[in-house]
Amino acid sequence: MRVIIISGFLGSGKTTSVLKMSKMLTDAGKKVAIIVNEIGEVGIDGETLDIAGIPSKQITNGCICCSLKYSLGVTVSELADVYHPDVLILEPTGLSFPRQIRDELCELNVMMTFSPITALVDASRFSTEMSQIPKFITEQLIEAEIIGINKIDLADAEKIGEVESFIKELNPNALLLQMSAVQDAQSVKRLYDILLKSDNQKCASEIEKSFETLNSVEISNVSTYSGAYDFSADGFTDKAAGKLLEDIISGAGGDLSRVNYYFVGHIKMAIKVGDVLVKVSQTAGPDDKKIEAEYIVQEKTDNNGKFELIFLSAVTNVPKDRLIVIIDQAITLFLKANGFEFEKRKSESGKKNIIEL
Repeated sequence: MRVIIISGFLGSGKTTSVLKMSKMLTDAGKKVAIIVNEIGEVGIDGETLDIAGIPSKQITNGCICCSLKYSLGVTVSELADVYHPDVLILEPTGLSFPRQIRDELCELNVMMTFSPITALVDASRFSTEMSQIPKFITEQLIEAEIIGINKIDLADAEKIGEVESFIKELNPNALLLQMSAVQDAQSVKRLYDILLKSDNQKCASEIEKSFETLNSVEISNVSTYSGAYDFSADGFTDKAAGKLLEDIISGAGGDLSRVNYYFVGHIKMAIKVGDVLVKVSQTAGPDDKKIEAEYIVQEKTDNNGKFELIFLSAVTNVPKDRLIVIIDQAITLFLKANGFEFEKRKSESGKKNIIEL
């Protein structure tokens, strides 16, 4: 089983790249499995990946490399034993160090080889991320063997050149690729070809284990908060869900900016309405707080007037208690404004960390 690890900070384009790469693999006749790791008690990205028809698992409520090693081992072993994939794609949370993940996988009693560790960076936000969390970003990039400078469609040539020069100086041994996972499928294909054609790296003596185990969540200076609200609504449509989530995220983003104008991070929310998963997200930086909505067709759910709003937020240099207040206030404000009856779901932190999709 070949293992591909696609890392990168929050909002760097990991899920889009993984989805496109997995389709290329299945088109080539390969059996593919995906593990998605999200910070928090709920998962959103795994729902998006699941529509590709590829077995996927979400590991939530922490970072694989620092607090969910047991769950990762169980998940990888289960996928290897039951599904026997040719390729396992691992998308860690944006708050992880990929080399530590590889070290943990090497301790499993599973036959596997590794493609080069890959990290994606957002060219349009890189300078802001470095100013907010320099130690974390530096550590992530030093560990990478391939670095994809992603979202070049959102940055000018001068900014892209500055990012490339900085990374070359930081990690001169890494292979650098310019790409746009959304706008340029061929750039993802180039990454795919390199990862699949590279010599398989094995565990044990062929890979030097990380000397120091770091707590990536603590180093990142990122506060996280996730959860779910249950609410009731009559005649609720997918478009109404999209509008509701956009209003909530816009309100929360404005309040977060007043705490730390230069915050970077990710706010994601989703509601399933009938056969449509409505997913709205904001990848935030001081110069771009654009909100994006996706309407993903899935197997139909009979809501019967009852809906679930799930949310995940991770932002830099905002105290966690403030983040919790801001997110909860925004959600309750707009649920009340729409006249919906609602209840915040109790924490599930004591429950199983693996959610099978």
